[in-house]
Amino acid sequence: MLTTSRFHLRMWPVWVSTGALLLLWLGCKWAYDDWFDDGYKYVAKAASLSATALMCWCVVLSARFRVMEDHFGGLDKVYQVHKRLGKALCLVIALHPAFLAAHRLPDPVAFLSYFTPALNPADSYSLGLYAGTAAMILLYALVGISLRLFMRYDQWKRLHELLGPVFVVVMVHVYLVHADVARYAPLRVTFWAMLLVSAASWVYIRFLYGRFGPRHAYEIERIESIGEVRELTLRPLGSPMNFKASQFVYLVIRKPSISPEPHPYSIASGYSLDGRFKLGIKEAGDHTRSLGRLKAGDRADVYGPYGRFSQPFFSRGMDCVFIGAGIGITPFIGMWHVALHTEERLRSLEMDALLKARHPELSGDWKAPRITLFYICKDRTEASFDDDILAQVASSPFGGQESARRAGYEYVLHESRQSGRFGVEHIERAVGERFAGRLFFLCGPTTMMESLCSQLLRCGVSPRDIIVEDFNLV
Repeated sequence: MLTTSRFHLRMWPVWVSTGALLLLWLGCKWAYDDWFDDGYKYVAKAASLSATALMCWCVVLSARFRVMEDHFGGLDKVYQVHKRLGKALCLVIALHPAFLAAHRLPDPVAFLSYFTPALNPADSYSLGLYAGTAAMILLYALVGISLRLFMRYDQWKRLHELLGPVFVVVMVHVYLVHADVARYAPLRVTFWAMLLVSAASWVYIRFLYGRFGPRHAYEIERIESIGEVRELTLRPLGSPMNFKASQFVYLVIRKPSISPEPHPYSIASGYSLDGRFKLGIKEAGDHTRSLGRLKAGDRADVYGPYGRFSQPFFSRGMDCVFIGAGIGITPFIGMWHVALHTEERLRSLEMDALLKARHPELSGDWKAPRITLFYICKDRTEASFDDDILAQVASSPFGGQESARRAGYEYVLHESRQSGRFGVEHIERAVGERFAGRLFFLCGPTTMMESLCSQLLRCGVSPRDIIVEDFNLV
């Protein structure tokens, strides 16, 4: 099933760079007047070049570079592109050996014998073939297991990091076979530059990110547990992290009894000048359960912030509908806070240009959009952030829900056991049928978001006005 992120994936740099590589290859064939006698080889070579380009993109996209996040519209979109490229890579790479051996058909024995050549350590081409076969087998195993999340997150993450060694085996294969890449200087320089950039990206995220990434030192100031959700309030120990409402961070706990694996969690609060923020974490695996050992005063490293979910909220000036299900409510808490506290902003004279540029929500010059917030859960006992949402209303200049509703800020707790499955009919009850001119923000289970996106599209909502946070990687 396609994910809702299909509305916003900017894949064109991948296809343009891959196409440019293929055009360079064909240009070299023409310039060197070096054409194949076997027509099947054109498909085989095009597949190998395309597959290598896709693998390079997969490695670079996994390194959490800000420039990639800025272009693709958020780290969740980066990961969605990464996932799709991994699947496409498996399909494309299979064409390479198949078409290299296609001239042996229709003899099936001769065709299959191509894939089991005699190993000659003195023959670099033979070694290259074995390296290529090994890389393809490892790649299929890696992608197959990565798409079947039946293991713990830390095990899955360590397995996923094996893409680097697979990449090295591919480089060995390219070097040993002495094919077109070795013969044509322009292609050779471009190809190896691409490989080296990708290798450097893997080294960075695997070995250097922990020390040189966007790290901030924090301590756990307060811990609240409501059902299966644990709310952590963190206080900076040095320079505070500069974040926008709805962004997320990678949290690394510095405590021997808790795994130091970085895990992503959404910030469940608005920006404050003192740098404090809250995380909402649902118990869903070994690591999140181990956070029960946390105590106030424990140290943590926070990497980030990441995410561009709230960017349209701040920039497009349109009324908004927020729909958060379960722990998917957390990105909306900060934006809800920002919108409600419209009268508690700084005057422009009190803000320097940099702060005003980064945080329009702090400036009295920025006009908050009207919001209808839906919090979807099975019943009220699972609505762990209901108190936070209501407290924001009570502490705002509106002072209560009725005054906030009259001003255009409405909160609806949808209990599915009582009110049924959430759909556009529930949105219509709150906002009427005036869907045009509104932004719809969704975060929660993929099946729910897929269903709501389909319903909204049928109601005439533009895909551009549907914004999702989607970390489903299956």
